[in-house]
Amino acid sequence: MADMNGDLAADRPLLLLSGDPLRPGRTDPPFAPEAAAARSAGAGAAVLDHEALLAGDAAGAVLRVPRGSEPVWYRGWMLPADRYAALAEALAARGRRLLTSPAAYRTAHELPGWYGAFRALTPRSAWLPCAPGRPPGPAELARLAAPFTAPGRPCPLFVKDWVKSRKHEWAEAAFVPDAADTGRLAAVVGRFVALQEEFLTGGVVLRAFEDFDRSVGEARVWWVDGEPVLTGPHPNTPELRPVPDLTQVAPAVRECGLRFVTTDLARRDDGVWRVVEVGDGQVSGLPAGFDARPLFEGLVTAGVGYPLRIADGRVALRALLPSVAARVGDGEPAGFDWIDGTPSETTSDGAGIAVRAAAAGSYRPGWGVFVLTEAATGRALGSIGFHGPPDDTGFVEIGYDLSPSARGAGWATEAARLLVGWAAGHPAVRTVCALTEPENVPSQRVLQRAGFRFTGERDGLCAYEFDAPAGVPSPAASRAVGVNAGGSPGS
Repeated sequence: MADMNGDLAADRPLLLLSGDPLRPGRTDPPFAPEAAAARSAGAGAAVLDHEALLAGDAAGAVLRVPRGSEPVWYRGWMLPADRYAALAEALAARGRRLLTSPAAYRTAHELPGWYGAFRALTPRSAWLPCAPGRPPGPAELARLAAPFTAPGRPCPLFVKDWVKSRKHEWAEAAFVPDAADTGRLAAVVGRFVALQEEFLTGGVVLRAFEDFDRSVGEARVWWVDGEPVLTGPHPNTPELRPVPDLTQVAPAVRECGLRFVTTDLARRDDGVWRVVEVGDGQVSGLPAGFDARPLFEGLVTAGVGYPLRIADGRVALRALLPSVAARVGDGEPAGFDWIDGTPSETTSDGAGIAVRAAAAGSYRPGWGVFVLTEAATGRALGSIGFHGPPDDTGFVEIGYDLSPSARGAGWATEAARLLVGWAAGHPAVRTVCALTEPENVPSQRVLQRAGFRFTGERDGLCAYEFDAPAGVPSPAASRAVGVNAGGSPGS
C-alpha cells in the first residue's frame, strides 16, 4: 500500500564522514559543514580513516566508529566498490549496518548498474570491460560503436569508464566526432585508458553525444527513498541554478530502488531534460556554500525508518522537512507546485508546527507534516500530518488542510485514510482522537468516509475513532485510533 523503506527504529542514524589525514579523529575540512548539518538534523557523526581503507585496512579505518546498533550513512570521498564492500564488513563487525548495501552502492556508482532504469532518459550507452592499460582493439571498438552509427550523418560519441570521464582532455581522451571513424575512436579510447592508468574502473563506456544548453547549466538532485529532498547546482557550476523538470525522472529513481542517489540533469537544446549521470549520494559532491539542511533532515528521517513518501492510488503524501517547512510557513511554494499557486494560510500555519518543534528540540523525524499531493502530477493540494510524536500513552493527533481549489473531490478522505493507516501500524501508537468542531459537518463526513466513528463529545468538540478494516492483521487492530481533523472543511 505505502511505499516506505526501512525498519521503524527509534535510534538516530550515524553519519560516517571522511577524516582529516593530518589531524586524526577530526572530520576532513571539506566535510566539516556536513558534520554540523547532520548533527543539527539529529544524526550522530563519526570519522572514517579514508587512507587506511584505501590501503586495505578496513578494520583500522573504522576504529573511531563507536560500537552500536544505529544504522550508518557514509558521506565522504569516492570509494572503489570493493573498498566500500570492505567498509560494510568492518562496520558490521562493530554492530553497524550501512543503509546503502555494497550491491546498491555498485549499482548507483557504476553506469552499467543504473543504466537500465534510466535508459529512456539518458544518452544511449554501450560498454566493454577491460583492464587498466589494456584498451579494446579497433575491431572490438567498431562492433561496440556499430549501433551508434547512421548512414549519411556523423554520430558523435563521448568516452568514459564505468565511473569517470576525462572531459578536461576533451579532444584527445573524451570526444569522438563520428562513431564510424574507427581509427579516431581507437585513438581516443587508447589515450583515455592510458591517462586513467590504474584508476580505470570496469572498462570503456561509449555514450551518444547530446548537445546541452550550457547557459542553463546542470542541476544535481539528491534523492532519499525516491524523494527529491534537495535540488541544487552542479558543483562544477555553482553560479548556475537551473530548476529541472522531474516528472519523468522521479518514477525512474523509484523504479531503481536505490535509497540514496543523485541525478545530474541538463537541458538538451530541444528543451528536454536529460539524465547526464547517476551517482551514489554518499560520494556525490555538494556545491560549496549551498544550504544542504534538507538533505540531512531527509537522511535522518529515512535512516530511522520513517517514510519520506506514503502513496496509495491517486494520493501521495510527501514529508515536509523542517527547513522546507519554514519556507512554507512563510507562504513560499518551497519547490512544490501548489494548485492555487502558493500554500493556503492554514497550510502555512500547520507547517509552523514542525518549525516550532525543531526550534524547541522536540521535533522527531516522521512525526511532522506531509504535503498532500496528487500522485500522478505531483501537484500540491494541501497538507496533513501529526501535531507531534505519540506521547507516553501512545496518543497522537493528526490535522489536515486543503487548498480551496482542491476541496470537494475526496482528497482529504483518501489522505486521512492513508496516513491513519500508517499510524495504526506503528508500535508507538495506541490512541489517536479525532476532534472536530460540531458545526464542521464536511470534516465529520471526511472522517466517516475514511473509516472513523463518532464516540461522543470532548471539551465541546466532536470526538471520533478510527475502525481498522475487518480481517486486516495489524499491531493496532485492537487499539483506538483516530485523527484530529481540524483545518478547513474537507472533501
